[in-house]
Amino acid sequence: MSVVLKVENLSKQYRLGNVGTGTLSHDFSRWWHKVRGKEDPYLKVGEVNDRTQKGNSEYVWALNNINFEVQQGEILGIIGKNGAGKSTLLKILSKVTAPTTGSVKAKGRIASLLEVGTGFHPELTGRENIYLNGAILGMTKVEIRAKLDEIVDFAGVEKYLDTPVKRYSSGMTVRLGFAVAAHLEPEILIVDEVLAVGDAEFQKKAIGKMQDVSKGEGRTVLFVSHNMGVIRRLCKRGVLLKNGVLHLEDEIQNIIEMYENENSFLLKKLWSNEKYPFPYKDIVQLKGIELKSRNIKHLVNTDPISIILHYKTYKDLKLNISLRLSTIDGTCIFDTVSNSLDCSSSAYELKFIIPKDFLND
Repeated sequence: MSVVLKVENLSKQYRLGNVGTGTLSHDFSRWWHKVRGKEDPYLKVGEVNDRTQKGNSEYVWALNNINFEVQQGEILGIIGKNGAGKSTLLKILSKVTAPTTGSVKAKGRIASLLEVGTGFHPELTGRENIYLNGAILGMTKVEIRAKLDEIVDFAGVEKYLDTPVKRYSSGMTVRLGFAVAAHLEPEILIVDEVLAVGDAEFQKKAIGKMQDVSKGEGRTVLFVSHNMGVIRRLCKRGVLLKNGVLHLEDEIQNIIEMYENENSFLLKKLWSNEKYPFPYKDIVQLKGIELKSRNIKHLVNTDPISIILHYKTYKDLKLNISLRLSTIDGTCIFDTVSNSLDCSSSAYELKFIIPKDFLND
């Protein structure tokens, strides 16, 4: 397979705060250096794009020295936290904005769906926007007309085809936008986190279409999503962005594992009696929690997971210890309770085992 997209030393610098409302000194300084054939003086300043920390510079690198290649017919997953630089990268690849340094070399037409209604004119009808988008992609009227019925059928908006797009719901707009981008045969299709707007039926159709575009038609897809299930299903390879830097380029499973481990509160958090005070600490105290699995790097649902509670009792008593597992938003997955435990004044441990294949991905 040939390389259809090559990103070399790509960087994007932004200036923070209100730009253009005060002095022209920065713009003049840049122009004067350019006239004399000198390097931009502000390329040597700027900070890493870490939104969790207060910066000291008014310049920030949204992307810094990004390098990767994409093969023809490949679906590349792009993963990272909010603010990691994913959307900035896609905007540069789509030529919405220009890089500060570096280059992007692409073979063929690029179609992008970066947000709801990208490239649509709200006053034009759905039909007119299809022709407009096709013209922007460099297609002739005859080519667009040949694909029109297929686009409308896929989007499911035939009834509203001659209605202005401004009257569409966000879901309808995404349906039509994706249908246009996928069916007008670009060599490279760029899809940001827009499928989250669509319903389950549309997401299933869109995922199937991206697989057809890649495998059947040999076209390339760059796909951004926070849904790791979809990323795992669609992509074989991916890149992980962190604070504007390409942190890892590898097989998609390794990328997902690193991303999920970095964002796992469960593996990092140690029990603290000060942080979680127990009302009967003179009778019993929880001393620690261990998580164990056959895979020492991370927890996976295909292996059994052991949760070991270390506790100490200070008098003879009977205990029933319960364990509740919840999602990050507080939804209970299961709640279980031990048999009655006879304890004397001593240290104990209790092991809960979650069987393999018991939890969803």
